Formats: sequence, C-alpha cells, structure tokens
Amino acid sequence: MNVSPDFSLPLRIIAPYFVMGVMFYILSMSFLFFLQPDISLHDFRLIGWVHVYMIGFVMTVIIGAMGQLSVVVGEVHHRYPKIFGWIWPLLACGTVLLALGFIYNPFWLTIGGSLTLVALTLFALNLFVTLNRGRRRTSVILSMQWSTLFLGVGLGIGFMMALGYAGMIHIDPSQWRMGHIFAVFGGYVMLNIMGVSTVLLPMFGACKRPSDRDHAISFYAMIVSVGAMIVSSALQMHWLEKVALFVGIGSVLYYMVQVYRIFTTKKRGYTDIWERSVAVAFIALTASMGFGIYGVLSANEKMIALAFWFLTAGFLGFLITAHLYKIVPFLVWFERYAPYIDEREIPMLHQLLPVRWANIQWGLGVSGLILVSCSIGLTNTVLWKVGVVFLITSGAVLLAILIKVLRDKL
Repeated sequence: MNVSPDFSLPLRIIAPYFVMGVMFYILSMSFLFFLQPDISLHDFRLIGWVHVYMIGFVMTVIIGAMGQLSVVVGEVHHRYPKIFGWIWPLLACGTVLLALGFIYNPFWLTIGGSLTLVALTLFALNLFVTLNRGRRRTSVILSMQWSTLFLGVGLGIGFMMALGYAGMIHIDPSQWRMGHIFAVFGGYVMLNIMGVSTVLLPMFGACKRPSDRDHAISFYAMIVSVGAMIVSSALQMHWLEKVALFVGIGSVLYYMVQVYRIFTTKKRGYTDIWERSVAVAFIALTASMGFGIYGVLSANEKMIALAFWFLTAGFLGFLITAHLYKIVPFLVWFERYAPYIDEREIPMLHQLLPVRWANIQWGLGVSGLILVSCSIGLTNTVLWKVGVVFLITSGAVLLAILIKVLRDKL
C-alpha cells in the first residue's frame, strides 16, 4: 500500500464528508427524541430515520474514507477527482428530501431519491473506473469492486421503491424491501467493512494481517446471501429469503471470528480511544447477532428491534467513530506537517487528538447506547429520552473534536 500525496485527494475535498457525516449523526439522534421505544419497524418515521442515519452518516463517511483509501490501496489516481466536490451536496439534499418524503409527503421521495441516485452513481462509476485502471488485484480491491456493483443494484431497487411509494409506478414497494436492505447494507456497507478491515484493523491495532483465504469465506458467503435475497425479492420466494438471511448471518459470524483472531495477535499492550471504540462496536455486533437470530426464530419484533439498534447505533456508529479518530488526524498530519518533517519540529500524530474530550465522547456514546437498548427492552420512554440526549451530546462532542483537528496547522 503506497501512502503517497500523489494518489490521495486534498484534505479540503475530503473533510466535508466527515463533518457532514457527523452533523447527520447529530440530526438523526435528535430525531429519535420524537419517537417512542416501542415504534414499529414498519413505521415510516423509523424508515425515514434509517435513511438519514445510513445515508447521511454511515455512507457519507464511508465515501469520504473510500475516496482516500481506494486510490492508496490501488496505487492509482482518481479518474474523475472533481466529482467529489459535487457528491456531498447532492447527498445532503437527497437525504433530507428522502426523510421528508417518508415522514410528511411521498412526493419528496422521488426528488430525494433522484438526487441520492445521482450522487451515489457518480461515486460508484468513478470508483469502478478508477480501480479498473490499476494493476493491483487484492482482496480489498475485489471487495470494493463487488460492493460498488451491489451499491448500483441497491440504488436501482431503492429508486424503484421511491417511485412506488409516490404512486408513480404500480409496484408493491414492500416486496423489494429485503432486497434493497441486503444490497445496500450487506452488499455495500458490510463488504466494504470486511475488505477494509483486513488492512485497517491490523494497521491501527499493530496486529497480524489475516490471509486472503480467510477473508474470502465471509466475503463470498455475503455475495451469495445478497444475490439470493435480491432473487427472493424479485420472485417472492420466502424460503430463499430465509436461506439468504442465515447465510448472511453466517458470513458475519465468520467475519467476527477473523476479527477476534486479528486482535489476539496484538503486539502492543496499551489501549487507545480507537481500540475501545472498536471493542464496543464488535460487542454490539455480537449482541445484534444474538438478538437477531432469536428474534427471527421466535418472530419476536422487540428482539429484532434490539438487534437492529445494536447493529446500527452500536456496531456501525462506534466502528465509524473509531476510524474517524485515526483517519482525520492522519490526513491532517500527512498534508500539513509531514512535508516539514526534516525542516522543523512538528507534533506527533497522536498529539493532534484531544484525548480527554475523545474519552468523554466515548463515555457518552456508550451510556446512550445502553440506555436506549434498555428502553427498547423495557418499553420505557424516560430511559429512551435520556439515552438519546446522551447520544446527541456525544455527537456534538465528536463534531467539536473533528473541527478542532481539521483546523490544526503550523
């Protein structure tokens, strides 16, 4: 992997993705304050929240990170680097309009879906063309290519569903719900996480990198799961949906085994904010798998809701936060300080991060995650609101930390 300024994008182009992502995190958690702990998984307000959180926060930060990591791993220049200046404004407007469409008027779904489709299509096409120009063919690049393909499929299904909800075409959007979820979450988000984890977890944790063969098992199992779920949605084959679901769960479980093996080869004894956040993320993923399997087998919606909460706010929330604490300070240091390393005294990388405030953010986030999960289990509105306030405050502290780090310069 060639970490070189010749391949990476300027910080001014990538930084808005991280800042906007955290702002959408705060917005999505603020929206939870007006919901209830016993809200149905089919409630359009919750579906609106999911799109704000997943597109505004999760996918926006991933796009920013992939904008840098993809060219560094592939050792190739972006084919169309200027489009990164257009993607995040389109994505922001599209996300807001999608939320308005789900919550207030389905008319806005078409406009919001169109803007989101354009933004993510620009990203996917640039990434696909860029990676194909490179000569390297590693497991990480293969993950990026397959995830880009599934992103396109998920976008197509999602836009078709938006037209259906708006009454512009005659389809049953609920028929395609699981295909859309698996294409975007399993096919794009999880495949990217699985691939990138083989590089970032060993690098940031000073651990041994797993073999491509171990990665391939969970990787191809997820591809089969996503493909089967899309087919089951198209043909309404409920037995195939169950098979796809459990193959996907098996893929994630095997991935978790590989993560455990990575961290058992750890070479240093101390822990930092990244490692604690990653630990919470994978504890939450374990809880999500447990609640999810029990919920599916017993048809218990409360258990499924808990699994969904631990998967989104727990696993994705803390995993992304952990890597923001590593990626953003590195990008700032690499662009603003590294060129002067032989000319003057410059700060060390870890000195850019306000550790005390990062620890406060972590504590608030963990407290909020636990309180909201308890409120779902007990159907307690007070715990729900207190937990949400903790999560909002955690997001605000994270935003302040990012802004401080991004403003750091000689």
